Amino acid sequence: MVFFMEEILILQMGGTIDKDYPRTKGGYTFEIGEPAVRRVLQRLRPARSIITTIETLCRKDSQDITHQDRDSLVDRVCEAKQVKVVVTHGTDTLILTASHLASHLRHRGVSKKTVVLTGAHTPEKFRDTDADFNLGVALGGVQAAGPGVWVAMNGLLLPSDRMDRDETGQFLPRRRQLPVTV
Repeated sequence: MVFFMEEILILQMGGTIDKDYPRTKGGYTFEIGEPAVRRVLQRLRPARSIITTIETLCRKDSQDITHQDRDSLVDRVCEAKQVKVVVTHGTDTLILTASHLASHLRHRGVSKKTVVLTGAHTPEKFRDTDADFNLGVALGGVQAAGPGVWVAMNGLLLPSDRMDRDETGQFLPRRRQLPVTV
């Protein structure tokens, strides 16, 4: 029996997951390098039936991502032939971008795409990175989750409107706001 797996589009936005620290005259500085997902996929060795296409949309720290960058992401997801999309992104504004994407996909009537955003707290090039784990959750999640925009971080896969971050930067389920009675 042969199963057909849909192609997964992986889009690089930048962030810590892709940070590189080349040596310069004054010491070390950081830059956003080639998509870390290429190296992670070599280590993870996903099933041969998982076909991926990797593209770079931008190479920015997430705090430098603009409204135009987020709109470019929306456009690329909308025009993609793939219905499964993983986006690597910096953690500082990952939830903001996920929210923007979900809102604009709804507004455009795009309802059949499954998009999972992920990143890392530590660069993929570091020994104790969480990049491999987060990308593994994202790749599994994009295949198992239904249509919508999801976030895969810290072992969680949640709809973008149900994910939050605490004061330490860890991602966690958003607590429901109970109505305040006076």
